[in-house]
Order: sequence, then C-alpha cells, then structure tokens
Amino acid sequence: MWWFQQGLCFLPSALVIWTFATFIFSYITAITLHHVDPALPYISDTGTVPPERCLFGVMLNIAAVLGIATMYVRYKQVHALNPEENLIIKFNKAGLVLGILSCLGLSLVANFQGYVLHMVTTAAEWSMSFSFFGFFLTYIRDFQKITLRVEANLHGLTLYDTAPCPVTNERTPLLSRDF
Repeated sequence: MWWFQQGLCFLPSALVIWTFATFIFSYITAITLHHVDPALPYISDTGTVPPERCLFGVMLNIAAVLGIATMYVRYKQVHALNPEENLIIKFNKAGLVLGILSCLGLSLVANFQGYVLHMVTTAAEWSMSFSFFGFFLTYIRDFQKITLRVEANLHGLTLYDTAPCPVTNERTPLLSRDF
C-alpha cells in the first residue's frame, strides 16, 4: 500500500503542495499580466490586484481548511499515543488551538489583501509561521523511528568475476552513525 492510501496521511503533503501552488500560481498570473516586477516581488504584492487576488484568496482559503484538518489529525494522533500524560495533553490542546487560530489568520490574510489591515495580517502571518514550525517539530520523533535498510541480493557466486562473497542475502542497516 502506498503512503497516500493509508488513512489521512496525505494531509500534510497536500497542505504543503497546495500552499506552494497558491504562491506560484498567483506569482505566474501577476507576472503574466505585468502587475509586479518579476525579479523579487513580495508575496502580498502578487495577491493585491484582480484576478490574481481572487486566485490567491480562494487557494489560500483551501490551504487554511487543509491546515485545520492537518492540525486536528495530528492532535488526535498525539492524543491516541499519550492518553495518560497530562502535560503532553495540555501542550497538545494548546498546539491545536494555536494551529486553528493560525489557519483562521491565514484565511484572514487571504480575504483582506491590501494595506488597510496590514498589521493584522502581518501578525496572522507570523503566528501561522510559528505554529507551523512548532507543528512540524512534533514530527521529528516520528522521523527518528525510521530506519533505512539496504538489501543486497547476489544471483551468482561472484560479483564482477572477483572472489566469491561469503554472505548471501545480507541485510545491513544504513545509518549515518555507522560510517
């Protein structure tokens, strides 16, 4: 079974890909219509003039919904893995609340472009970036459990006409600390 066929594990990848596509598509639209300088425009500049503003808003709202869904799934995972630890449960709830508020801030950024609410949207952007940073730091423990194994299958007695290998079908863990 592929990784995207197992439950809701596609949500973090979908969130990252969709958010990246939001910025790229609004940038391409703004460049094509000559609304911004192609060298280094600000992300907010690529989403201030129609039609890229509409595209930016709709796609960022979908990213906010994906973000809320991802935060909730992660909340339920951590809760299921640590049902008795009160400190982890409190941090988990605080992370869920901060994540939902950040995603609501992302939706606010998407729907109110321009300078009028610049300070509010800036605070929402910073809040979102810190919560996503903290959210993805929780995945570090999951990545530590992954081990990469290399398997060598020899189909003959020799490899490149050299001396025969004494071990066949050997499985060795490939870790950076083994080098």
